[in-house]
Amino acid sequence: MNSHEQVMQQLGCDDLNELVDRKFLQEFGLVMPEQYGMVCQNVKEQIANLEALGAGPFLYANMKMPNWKECGKLEEAYAEISLGYSNGQQIELLGEGKNIDIYRENIPADGSLALHHVCVFQEDIPELARRLNNAGYPTAGSGHIGVKGLYTTTVRYIDTRETLGIYIEMVEYKMLGRHTPPGEKIITGIAKLQKRFAKS
Repeated sequence: MNSHEQVMQQLGCDDLNELVDRKFLQEFGLVMPEQYGMVCQNVKEQIANLEALGAGPFLYANMKMPNWKECGKLEEAYAEISLGYSNGQQIELLGEGKNIDIYRENIPADGSLALHHVCVFQEDIPELARRLNNAGYPTAGSGHIGVKGLYTTTVRYIDTRETLGIYIEMVEYKMLGRHTPPGEKIITGIAKLQKRFAKS
């Protein structure tokens, strides 16, 4: 068993390319998912477990989620989040955070990881969300951060659990008006710097 297979065993889910039916993606104009969205009780412990298996390094942050809206209610929310890669696939680890019920309610009580969502990185999120909402898939959570015209990140979680068993997260990254998702080199580079400064 190679390191990526061991990582997948730790995640406890199918390969990213097999998690969502391609007909579903095509029906709503969604690109192929690029991220496993995992929830867990202890993010730092899971980082250590996955890095020991060859994934990462993982970038870690406790961050405010301004403009977070869940069930139509605007919340002052905070997210515990970590990002890393295995075999070119992004893994996101999410803890309980604060006022983000869609994470908290899905965290396993036994300390393991659970697949919460897959993420697609693409433009025109309001239009995509409208199509999904009209088809009976409601928006479970949404938010955006950044400085308009410079760099913004827009997030929508769509409740597709009845059909797919998981949520779909849509994220649009815009830099100077262009959709520019940060890639593996950027995430990994920041993670390495973070670990270097943590040791000093």
